[in-house]
Amino acid sequence: TIKLLRTSEFKPFVVFVKPPTMERLRETRKNSKIISSKDDKGSAKPFTEEDFQEMLNTAEMMESQYGHLFEKVIVNDDLTTAFSELQLALKQLETETHWVPVSWTHS
Repeated sequence: TIKLLRTSEFKPFVVFVKPPTMERLRETRKNSKIISSKDDKGSAKPFTEEDFQEMLNTAEMMESQYGHLFEKVIVNDDLTTAFSELQLALKQLETETHWVPVSWTHS
């Protein structure tokens, strides 16, 4: 979808939120109330090792295939830090000069 969004008329600011290391995933997900899905009976199911590995594999694949389209990569190692990084990136978007299509300058 990112490739389809980026056109001569529209250049999105793409932020990739990347999972932390396997050890940090285990630690943060174990200590939180986050669930990966529901089991067959509709009960909350905790993350499994396979879920963690799938997160890491998917992130690696996305970064290798689409990393050149990301303006910012944030590792979600600590929620407060990751949120602060995102806020800073958005603040910079408001104040710094950015590319715009030439057609936007001729109206």
